Amino acid sequence: MARSSSSLTPPLKAAIFVTLAAGVAVAVAVGLHGGLVAAEPWRWALVPACLLGVLLAERYPVKIGPEQKVNLGALPCLVAALLLPPAVGPATAAVGVLAGNRLMRRTWWEAGLNAGNVLLATALAAAVGSLGQRVDAAADMRAAAAALLYVVVNIAVAVVPAALHSGRPYLVLLRQAAGATWPASLTLAACAVSIALLAIEAPPAAPLPLVVLPLIYRMNRAIEAQSRANAQLAGVLAAQRRFLTDVSHQVATPLATIMTNLSILRRATRGGPTEEAVADSVAEAERMKRMLGRLRALAHADEDVPLRRELVDLAELTSDVVRAYAAQAVTSGVELVTEVNGSAQVSADKDLLREAVANLVDNAVRVSPRGSDVKLRVEHGSGGPRIAVIDHGPGIDDERLTNLFDRFQRSDSGSGLGLAIARRVVERHGGTIRVDTARGEGSTFTIELPE
Repeated sequence: MARSSSSLTPPLKAAIFVTLAAGVAVAVAVGLHGGLVAAEPWRWALVPACLLGVLLAERYPVKIGPEQKVNLGALPCLVAALLLPPAVGPATAAVGVLAGNRLMRRTWWEAGLNAGNVLLATALAAAVGSLGQRVDAAADMRAAAAALLYVVVNIAVAVVPAALHSGRPYLVLLRQAAGATWPASLTLAACAVSIALLAIEAPPAAPLPLVVLPLIYRMNRAIEAQSRANAQLAGVLAAQRRFLTDVSHQVATPLATIMTNLSILRRATRGGPTEEAVADSVAEAERMKRMLGRLRALAHADEDVPLRRELVDLAELTSDVVRAYAAQAVTSGVELVTEVNGSAQVSADKDLLREAVANLVDNAVRVSPRGSDVKLRVEHGSGGPRIAVIDHGPGIDDERLTNLFDRFQRSDSGSGLGLAIARRVVERHGGTIRVDTARGEGSTFTIELPE
């Protein structure tokens, strides 16, 4: 919210003034009521300690979630509210926040809003749970309630300017903010209450809860390192997708020319000594064409664009795949069989889902012995619609099953590129793909999709 005063709308300025005024009014009322009671000499040493703690928290914010920064300043602010006299604690916390915000070069508007917010929250917390010289179960409960009140007020007030600036509903933003920060906020509140109670009951043990701070720092560093690694990985994957797309498009045109010329040569050399060599070249060119198609499909499946969902009848989809692979099946001496056990429809990207099933059928046809059949079974399982592709090929060795769906892995049952495409497509639809196989008895690949 670091903006110049000219960029602030009148409602936003009014919200800042109201927050400051409410904080000052409540702090004065609580201070007049509580005065400087229970102000033992050791408590006054907390004033510079809390100020320093707030300044350090502002200067070195830490992350305790991948996308979430949490200011540890709530810890010294709450300790000040619970242990310092009501006339001093809230003011100490507010002054520390104001100084810390200016140290971080935030505008006076933002610094004033944050200081007013903290002043209001700590004053209310001091009114509820300020601790005297002796504590009992009731005092413990009041301190816990005060910490919870601080967290609630702090979040509730902080969301007001965001709602005014963005125009989004306040309750929606409040729910989002609370959902994102409540674990960290409650953790810091519990730590502050523990420090305050120990400072009175067992002063030498009061610093013990602070051992969580080095752990949070270490966790922060680990999260930052993981975030950098994730960013690098995302860059590599994006570059890989661009490479796959570019290669498939750049090679498609010259490959089409090669295949055309090979077709001409094949007709011209029919019955000649070079006919076999030309036929082999045509077959390899066709294989390369299929590989490029799979590369394009893999790049498309990896894209984060929304799926073009429509209501897909799985029986019709499998029939389309059977028609597309009928010629290949005849050439391989394999019969394609469909088995539909009831109606099965699903909301899916039809083209992508067809590509996934086609890759499974292509693998099954290629590995099946002549005279056998490949069955496509459509049914409605316990978890949702299913498509099973069943072959009678050689099966898959156990050691290959772990990496079977990884990219560019190969096995006796076919290329891992097609299987990788199938898995990626199914995962994008929220479904699962699995294989049941036995060496020498064939394999069954099953796609299960959500309702």
